[in-house]
Amino acid sequence: MEENKNALFSIAEGKVITTLDEEGILVVRINREEVMGALDPEASAKMEEILNAAEKDDTVRVIILTGTGRGFCTGEDLAANAENGGCQTVMDHGFGGVTARVSKKPIICAANGHAIGGGLEIALSCDIIIASEKAKFGLTECKVGFIASTGGLVKLPKAISPKIASELVLTGNLINAQRAYEIGMINYVVPPEEVMPKAMEMARTIAANAPISLRLSKQIMHVALQSTAEDAQRMCDVAWDYIEKTEDGVEGPLAFVEKRKPNWKNR
Repeated sequence: MEENKNALFSIAEGKVITTLDEEGILVVRINREEVMGALDPEASAKMEEILNAAEKDDTVRVIILTGTGRGFCTGEDLAANAENGGCQTVMDHGFGGVTARVSKKPIICAANGHAIGGGLEIALSCDIIIASEKAKFGLTECKVGFIASTGGLVKLPKAISPKIASELVLTGNLINAQRAYEIGMINYVVPPEEVMPKAMEMARTIAANAPISLRLSKQIMHVALQSTAEDAQRMCDVAWDYIEKTEDGVEGPLAFVEKRKPNWKNR
């Protein structure tokens, strides 16, 4: 099993390619430049498989999702849709194995290019979005008789102003990266050649933090968006009672006092 997982984290060719470095940063790259990152069933299934393995592997600390060429992901490959007689790109954890996933691991979207339709739904499912200044964003499903059913209609109004979300959904229009940044859809806009360096810099910063702290923080923020402030605070209190008794909860303050790098055990 371990050998199989490691193989999934070092795929050098194909529709999805991966690398895992010594710091635990897993890069998952959609490698379909000829269709601007559009996913067919094979690519979507491979992403599901890779991310499922990453969830279970403690050596994976942070995940970066990116693409190749001008497109990060432009949604479903509609040619494959027609060929297969219907949508086959939605996996157990959503489109691309991402949009219905509540991941324990921090996920960064390094949008090297356009994130459109399902591609934007994947990006919105990530914790942080870093985008090329040449990238464009939008939910164009209404233009082809579909709806943004794998997260876009639910997540976009929570990520930005509901009025602006309505405009994007109902018109199907695209916006550039600067506009996406201005409305709070993405975190950073950088030149194309700086997308991955910026994503790696962010990933290294995150990977240096306590794994349990990251996991619980993500879980609580997810719950906080869907519950009352009082209920979310109760979850914080329970999590605090747990985390302060963990080995990492003892190690962190000790390392701070001793002015050294913490040795996280993830327990």
